[in-house]
Amino acid sequence: MDPHDRAVVEVYLDAVGRLDLPAIEATFADDVELVLPYAPPGYPKVCRGRAEAMGVYPEGLMEPMRFAGYRIDALEGRPGEFVAEYTSDTRVIPTDRPYRNTYISRFSVRDGRIVRLAEFFDPIELVVALGGEVRTP
Repeated sequence: MDPHDRAVVEVYLDAVGRLDLPAIEATFADDVELVLPYAPPGYPKVCRGRAEAMGVYPEGLMEPMRFAGYRIDALEGRPGEFVAEYTSDTRVIPTDRPYRNTYISRFSVRDGRIVRLAEFFDPIELVVALGGEVRTP
């Protein structure tokens, strides 16, 4: 396992935690695939390419995400493949509501860049923080 590959995952998480857009972009390969299977309506489930992926990180929507509690595990026998668990603790600026979530993500890193990222999170937490409502029937 290349220790630089794991470092890229940590650099990405630190950058998103600060909402440092140039630093986030620098971790992505040109042809990165960003997959958000649980994204709520209005958010893409798949973004292809660096420019499209960066559209998921809009300026002025949230304060820095303050990602914490990283646990990054390399997948044995799969060079450049990682699973990470972490949390966020931030505030949505337009609604002034807190946004806290727990994430599990799968990273594929090649040549020092993220080529695929699949991030799994609770979409209900995001919808409520954005001012929406989810009701049980």
